[in-house]
Formats: sequence, C-alpha cells, structure tokens
Amino acid sequence: MTAIALFLTALAVLLAVPVPKLLQGARFRTRSPWAAMLLWQAIALAGGLSMVGAPIVYGLSPFGENLPSAVSTAARLTGQEDYSALGELDVHPWHIFALCLGMLLGGHLLLTLVRTYARVLTARRRHRQLVHLLSTPLQNGDDAADTQVIDHDAPLAYCLPGRTNASSVTVLSRGLLETLNERELAAVVAHEQTHLKQRHHLLTMAFEAWYRALPWLPTTRYGREAVLELTEMLADEGALSTSSRQDLLRSLALSSSDPDEPASGSTHQITGARLQRLLIPQDPLGTPALVGVVVVSAALLAVPTGLLLLN
Repeated sequence: MTAIALFLTALAVLLAVPVPKLLQGARFRTRSPWAAMLLWQAIALAGGLSMVGAPIVYGLSPFGENLPSAVSTAARLTGQEDYSALGELDVHPWHIFALCLGMLLGGHLLLTLVRTYARVLTARRRHRQLVHLLSTPLQNGDDAADTQVIDHDAPLAYCLPGRTNASSVTVLSRGLLETLNERELAAVVAHEQTHLKQRHHLLTMAFEAWYRALPWLPTTRYGREAVLELTEMLADEGALSTSSRQDLLRSLALSSSDPDEPASGSTHQITGARLQRLLIPQDPLGTPALVGVVVVSAALLAVPTGLLLLN
C-alpha cells in the first residue's frame, strides 16, 4: 500500500500544478467547451481523491495489504481497544499523523462544500424574494423560465437558479429593455436561460467551494477561472442556436451581470478567448480528439478510485 500512496501523491501533485497550467491555456477549450469542462471536472475529482486518499492509504498501510482489509483491521483493533497490537503491526507515529491528515483534509473539503452550498442557497432565496417584491413580469414573454424586470437604469441581466427550471428566475433591468432591440434582448435571454437549462450554477458552486477550501492551491484558482469562462462559452452556444453573432455580441457589450450578487448564475465574463470565438467561428474538435478527451477523463476518475477501492 505504500507504493499506492506514493503513486497517489505523485498524481495529486501533477493534477495540482502542471496539468491545470497546461489546460488553462489549451486552445481546444474554445473549439469544444464541453470537452474542456469534462476534463476539468475529472481533474478536480481525481485530484481531490488522490490528495485525500494518499495520506489515508499510507496511514493504514501497516493494517493490511489493501484498503478495505486495512480499514476493517484498524476498526476492529480500535473497537477492542487493543492498542498493544499497534506495535506488532509496526505502526509508527507518522502513520497516525498521515491518517489524521487525510481524514481532516477530506472533512475540510466536504464541510466547505456544504457551507458554500448553504450560503449560496440562502443568498439566492433572499435575492429571489427581493426580485419578486421589487420587479414586474416581462410582458409578452414566452420563455420557460420566469423573467422579471427590475426598475434600474443600468443595462443589467442575470439569472437566479432554482431547484428546477420552473422555479428559476431571469432578471432584466428596465435600462436593458430600453438599450437593446428585440433581437438583442432575445439573445440575452437565451444566454441566461442556457445557464439555467444546463445547470451551470452547480459546476461553478463546486469549483468555488474547492477554491474556498484550498485557495493556496494553483489548481483551485485555475479551475474556478476556467469553469467560469467555459460556462459562459456554453451559454453563448445556446444563444447562438437562436440568435445571430452580431446580436449576441452587441447585447453582451451593452449589458452586464450583477457584480455584487454571488448568487446570480451568470458573470458575463468577457475573456479574450471567449471574444475571439464569438468574432471568428471555430470548428469543433474532431471525433478522435473528443474520444481522447473522454477516455482521459474516464481514466483520471478510474485510476484513483480503483486504487482506493480495488487494490
């Protein structure tokens, strides 16, 4: 098990620093954002499993030849309070330290995810209540999601995700309605509703929690920035299915999201890569490349999972 712990440590280091740096600037992300998103999710999950699993596997290595048997032996000895057997198993303080480190790190990640989820849900609930109190429904709107108009001069557009699409809210300002024409407004609404339909807020929330748990780790910073950019690209693709590029570009240039509202589902982050793909259409990745991304993503998830459960 010591060899497995070393392998997981090496994998965690690779997925924490060099791999995210390479992926952040990869050109294929502008051609097939969903493929890049899939790869980022695999990196986050595999990196988290490796980071938490490596010290746990090492800490339990004296108790058995594989993780299930080691956990069973450690639980049995602890339940019987047979601490004299630790010496016979050649258990040293650094094994106990590594085991505690892995458990604390795993608990920290889970607790941060729960706290972030609760905080965001509470903020969205309050924001949604204020929106319904201070806004009026968009007249002649035939959109699936609820669309509300707030009396604000700034051209503003964002979405508030709910548990279902029916409970989600798209928020537009009066200034936006006065600034954009009908086609441009339709592009904005389509962009925001793509966020809602594809549940982008769940992805951004997970990576936000990852960043809050380990803000000093390069992969958490790169991952959060990449996911924000990729969700905007995916929302652009949804808008382009019903609107022209000119209308979408103009609508994005003249509108903004709510920068002070972390619960909103859109950031309207205009990066150079996003702007370039809107100005110059790009062909999506070919089938062999897409299959390669899927295979690599599946391998990233399967390797640490298999080592932890099936070794």
